[in-house]
Amino acid sequence: MIIFVFVFFALFSVAAIGSVNVEFGEFKVQAESLKSSEERQVLLKKADDLLKTRQLTQMQTAYVLHRAGLVCIREGCFEQTVTYLARLETLLESFESLEYLGKLNLSRGNMAITRGNHFEAIPYLIAASNFFEQAELHTLSSHANRFLAHAYQQLNKYSDAVIALDASFEAAVKAENVQLEMAVARQKSAIYTSLDLIEKSLEIQLQQLQKIPYLPQKSQEFWMNDTFWGLAESYAALGEHAKSYDYFNKVHDIDKRLNGKQDQAVTLRRMGEQKVVLKQFGRAAEHFKLSLAILAELDIPLAVLDTQTYISEMYLREGKLQIAQDTLETIITQLDITKNVNAYARASYLLIDTYLQNALYEQAHRQLLITEPLKNKDIAKHYSFLAQALQGKGDLEGAFEAQNQMHLAYKNKMKEQGSLKTLVLASESEYVTGQLELKQAKAEQALLKAEQTLTRYIGFSIVAVLLFIILFVLVFTRQRRARLEQEAKHLNQALELKKQLLADVSHELRTPLAVLKLHLEALEHNLVSDPQATYKILNQRLDNLNLLISDIYELAQADTGTFNLSLERQGASELFDDLAGQVEDVLCDHDLHLEVKKSSIDKVLLEIDSARLHQVVANLSRNSIHYTDKPGEVCFALSETEEAVILSFSDSSPGVSDQDLPHLFERLFRCDKSRSRDLGGSGLGLSICEKVVEAHGGEINASHSELGGLKIEIKLLKA
Repeated sequence: MIIFVFVFFALFSVAAIGSVNVEFGEFKVQAESLKSSEERQVLLKKADDLLKTRQLTQMQTAYVLHRAGLVCIREGCFEQTVTYLARLETLLESFESLEYLGKLNLSRGNMAITRGNHFEAIPYLIAASNFFEQAELHTLSSHANRFLAHAYQQLNKYSDAVIALDASFEAAVKAENVQLEMAVARQKSAIYTSLDLIEKSLEIQLQQLQKIPYLPQKSQEFWMNDTFWGLAESYAALGEHAKSYDYFNKVHDIDKRLNGKQDQAVTLRRMGEQKVVLKQFGRAAEHFKLSLAILAELDIPLAVLDTQTYISEMYLREGKLQIAQDTLETIITQLDITKNVNAYARASYLLIDTYLQNALYEQAHRQLLITEPLKNKDIAKHYSFLAQALQGKGDLEGAFEAQNQMHLAYKNKMKEQGSLKTLVLASESEYVTGQLELKQAKAEQALLKAEQTLTRYIGFSIVAVLLFIILFVLVFTRQRRARLEQEAKHLNQALELKKQLLADVSHELRTPLAVLKLHLEALEHNLVSDPQATYKILNQRLDNLNLLISDIYELAQADTGTFNLSLERQGASELFDDLAGQVEDVLCDHDLHLEVKKSSIDKVLLEIDSARLHQVVANLSRNSIHYTDKPGEVCFALSETEEAVILSFSDSSPGVSDQDLPHLFERLFRCDKSRSRDLGGSGLGLSICEKVVEAHGGEINASHSELGGLKIEIKLLKA
């Protein structure tokens, strides 16, 4: 009987644990796809039920507590957040997890930012960044530093914000997350805009635009939207509101395609703002009306009030003072001065401006007293309005004092802005200064070496002249000097080639070897969940290194004059047919359609190394496979001139910029610096093609393709 009870209890426990694991799996799935407040409330209920079972593992419990804390931050139930995070902190005392120690501090920092306590958030976010860095969780480290930069920015500590963003960018690079790199750059651009460093902000945004075509297709539209928004904000800050409107209009078109209704509403409102500044009030009213309709449909009351505030500003600029006053008074009654601080301050100052223009000085003064706790939002504007209101009431002494306070506020603001700009630019220039100092030291070293060489040369010349005068062996001396100079030239060329080769090898091997080392260390310390996949990656990396070494070896042969060709005569038509067959074999499995164009060329012979030309075409085919959007097109064509036969190889988009086109045959040059080496190859393929063609006495050139991509043209002289 006792055995039966024990077995029954064991089976019951196993079934209960299995049921909890199923519920935990459902919890994880739901936590990754939350959209509405109702869904978040359901998830919190499920979190509490799971925690009550006490059958979760420590790692599962940590996950549930952390997720529940994040949901509570989103819902604004901060007391419950504190409880969840306190339980997580207690749990972490019993098992060590750098990841969850980082997440605990990141969540506390996030909550502090959400509540507006940016100073309180900073130590939590610094601690989170340190934990993630120790755990080599680069993506989370990048996020923590972005939060930290936001907190510093809100405290006007822009120099510290830029430093945090630099750390975030470095972590994103380590994580090989291009989109996270772009998010960091976007945040830095916003800082520059707020500091009126619009030129630097625009520079970053234009760099973002150049990267977008190389992102995954699904992400391109999002980043295009985000970058257009940044450009619109920058042009608005510059006062170029027509350009700003054009970019907001582009954002709105993308919003409609992405079906983001709330985003559409916000963009329409910003479009209306630009039209108000341009005094095109009819078009502004249309945009505001569409924005209000969407927000009313979505039932977002605060956003509706915010848009109505901008409509009131339009009435104010139009001179419709009574309509503006009535609308703003209604809006003020629906806002809470403690909960809706920014919205209340904006609406209140617009209402005060309306009162002053209507000469209602008493009402303006009364509203200024109500808004007194918010004056730090725009202290200069507050005292400007106060001076006008007091002057209208006849209190000239009070008005004079308010005027003085206004001037003092302007002076402090300008001084603070100047200091902030200086600090930000200084922090950025430190790196550049270090690089310049390094270059200067190298230049001084080179100058000293040149002076020593010159001194030796002068001494040698004097000795040569003396020998010439004394020994009368001019011919012998000249021949000897010529021989020495020729040897020195050859030696210098060999040294330069060696330096170039070493520089190329070290540049290209550093990154893949570092990646190999990281994977091996991960295998050594059992940090990899799927060793087979890691071994596959290691084999892939080693194959890439073998290809790189092979390419470098061929270039080294070309540089040292040991690049030999096995020349034989062959018909141009026959050669082209062989090459076209090779291209078709290579491209057929990569969703690229090949079109072959062959001019009628009879009895034309070429003196060529067929194997080397096959290598050239293979490199060009591989480039098209790597860099052409799928499905795509490739055109391989044969034509002739009086002296030469021309092989042309064209592919479809994406193409190469005018700036990059002249550099394609340079060693290790890649148009897209963010693209991984696994996709981009060794960066030596086109250099090898150039060497092979030049060894044949021919020419190779790159141009834009009629198909929208790249066209490589090879000219071979007729035999």
